[in-house]
Formats: sequence, structure tokens, C-alpha cells
Amino acid sequence: MAAAAEQAARTTPTPFYLTSEAEIAAAAAHLEAAFPDPWVRSYSLKADPLPAIVSLFNDRGWGANCVSLGEINAARHAGMPNAWITLEGIGKGPEEFDAAIAAASTGAPFRWVAIESLDEARALAAAVQKYLTPLSTPLRVLLRLNPSIEPGTHAGLAVGRGSSKFGSDLAEITAAARLIAADGAGIELIGIHLHAGSQLRDLKEWETAVERSLAAYAGLVSEGLITEATHQKHGTLCVGGGEPVALDGSDDPAAQARAFRAAADAAWSGAAGPVPLVRAIEPGRALVATGTYLIARVLHIRERAEVVSGPLALPGALASNCERQVILDAGMGELIRPVLYGARHPVLPISSRDGSTRLSAVHGPICESTDALGAHQLPEGIARGDLLAITGAGAYADAMWSPYNGRPRPARLLLGVSGELSELRVRGLI
Repeated sequence: MAAAAEQAARTTPTPFYLTSEAEIAAAAAHLEAAFPDPWVRSYSLKADPLPAIVSLFNDRGWGANCVSLGEINAARHAGMPNAWITLEGIGKGPEEFDAAIAAASTGAPFRWVAIESLDEARALAAAVQKYLTPLSTPLRVLLRLNPSIEPGTHAGLAVGRGSSKFGSDLAEITAAARLIAADGAGIELIGIHLHAGSQLRDLKEWETAVERSLAAYAGLVSEGLITEATHQKHGTLCVGGGEPVALDGSDDPAAQARAFRAAADAAWSGAAGPVPLVRAIEPGRALVATGTYLIARVLHIRERAEVVSGPLALPGALASNCERQVILDAGMGELIRPVLYGARHPVLPISSRDGSTRLSAVHGPICESTDALGAHQLPEGIARGDLLAITGAGAYADAMWSPYNGRPRPARLLLGVSGELSELRVRGLI
């Protein structure tokens, strides 16, 4: 990767994102091995919706999990058929409903639409009733359960916590299912959707979330709100994603995927009542996080001591006493996770220097004090213009890019499995 970065930097202005096709393929293979057919596997585009990246998963037979019309269009641009697209997310509006209804009206519906709340179920039912063309096939929907667990992750990632804005409790799920049964002509309820959180390491809590989802599904079947015919043919539980990724390489991704599968199997084996036929996962970050590097250059080095504390300190330390500050030409505009979540992304030298290092406080170029990447050991003789790689920039980096300070959007480059470099997006274009 270092040689490819140096080669690319000769003609591509920094910062730029460099993606390894081989690393993405390896991450996908781990999950495919742990969740083989007939598991339905979908890539969550919110991690990185660039069509060229989505197409890598399309080529492997993965579907596309979308949360907006823009992501639907990206999936289609990548070659995804409607039957492989799922529409989810708390922010769906008339445009997303219209896209789903239009697809069903042509006889090529999305795989499913996940409903977040009773109010959203009511809005979707009204939108279907107002649509001028009768639906050729029913609009299949899942109801998203809030499992009310403590996911043991960062508060901003704990979407399965009972107080989060996501999903419905069992009472609201039941009310939404009854509304669909009574007023949802053209809508077929097929199951439950779950997303417990991101960076999940407490698999017992995740297993509990799956157990509660299976119980909710069984209740809907028992009450006739999922019909017996639907249960036998289309009954579905999507368990979402959430597999953790350690950017320091301390995780075994294959073992991690197997552990998630084992927890899911334990929940299924202990379920009482009818269980869904279709099992689905929809990882995002676990597929793409480690496959992309943000390539940056050094702008300034300043001999100024700085104490870096909290999650951006060296691993295992409460605080790091840095000897100097190193300013890069990439920061929160290109990678916002350190600011949002205190996420630590290792910063590695690419340019050759001597073996000695100094503890350095690394900062980005944005006119905000929060634009910081934390404490890192960097070469003693680092100099202006040297290349560095910020790891783990494949998820929620380019997807959350900001033009703040009038900065152009970085280029996207792909390192193919044969070692060839290709341009996925030129610099400056949205």
C-alpha cells in the first residue's frame, strides 16, 4: 500500500483516499464464510456510498441497504437490481416512499422497506393508497424493533438502547402491524428488522436483541398480523450489522464474524414459537473500514508540548505528553469520526525516515481546535511534504466529507487486486 500511495501522490494532490480492493474482498469473504447462503447479505451504503465501491459488493452477490433516495440511486448506478435493495432508516420521506411504491407498481419491488414507527407506517399506508397506479406486487415491509438493550458501545452508536430515537417497542410494533392489517392495502408485513448498535463487543447483549426480535416476530405470527402464508414463504428477520473493527489490527475479523454468527444461532435455537425462514445481515463498517487509507502530507512541524487525553491518547494511556505538534493537510473535513466519537485512527508514515520516533500531537488543517487526530509516534526527522497514511478511512469518512473552509473534495483511487491504480472520482467533484 505504501508504494501505491507514493506512486499515486506523484500525480494526485493530497489529501486523497486510497482503497485496496483486496482488503475489501478479504473483509467480505470473512462475513460470507460466517453467514453463507441462504443468509441474505446486504452492504449498508451509509458507510461509503460511492457507486464504484458498491459495485464491488454487487459483483459478489451482496445486496444494498439504503437509507435515502440518494443511496438508492447510488445502488442502482452500481448495477443493483431492485430485488437486492432494502430501504431503511429513520429519515425516510415522500421521495423514498415514492421510489419504493413506484418499484412495486412495476412488478420489481425492493426486497423490503423497514418501518421505524407507527406514524411512519400510517404515512406509508396513506402514500400507497394515494398512488395512482395499482401495485403489481405488494410492498413488503419489516417493522424495526428497538430491543432496549445496553449495547456496551459509544453512546452515539448505541441505537439499540431503549431511549434512542430508532425503532419501536413491542407495543408500537403491534400497533403498526394492526394498522397495516387494517389499512395497508398493497402492503405485506413479512417480519422484523433489528439494528442493535455499532462496534458491538458485548455479544450477550446482541444475542438478547436477536432473541427479543424473534419473540416479536413470533407474536406477530401468532396474532395473524404476519399471515401463515407469508410466514411460510417470506418470513424475515434482519439482524443488521454492528461487528466491531479494531483499526490497530488487534481483532481477528474472521473469528469476530464467527462469534456473531454463533450468537445469532444461539438465539434462533432457543426461540419459542414460529421462527422466520429468511435470515439477513447488513454490515457496513465491518466491510469497508480498514480497506481505505486517507493519504496526507505534512504541512507544519512545531516544537510545542501538548497533552492529549481521552480516547485520542496512545492506546492504554489516560493521557499522552506529546513533544511536538504535526499539522497535516487532511483532517475533520475528510475524516470526522475523531471529532464525533473520539475515534482513534492510527497515523502511519509512508515517506522513508530513520527508525527513531517522537511522540507527536497530530492535527488537521481546519480552523477549529477540535480538528485533531490524537497522539502518534512519528519519525524523528519528519518534514514538510512527507506522506502519511491515516488508517480506517473506509467508513464514514468520504461519506461524511465536508467542504468547510472551502476545501475541495479529495480524489478517490482504487488499488486493484493486480496492483493497478485506477481513479474512482477526480478531485474536487462531488
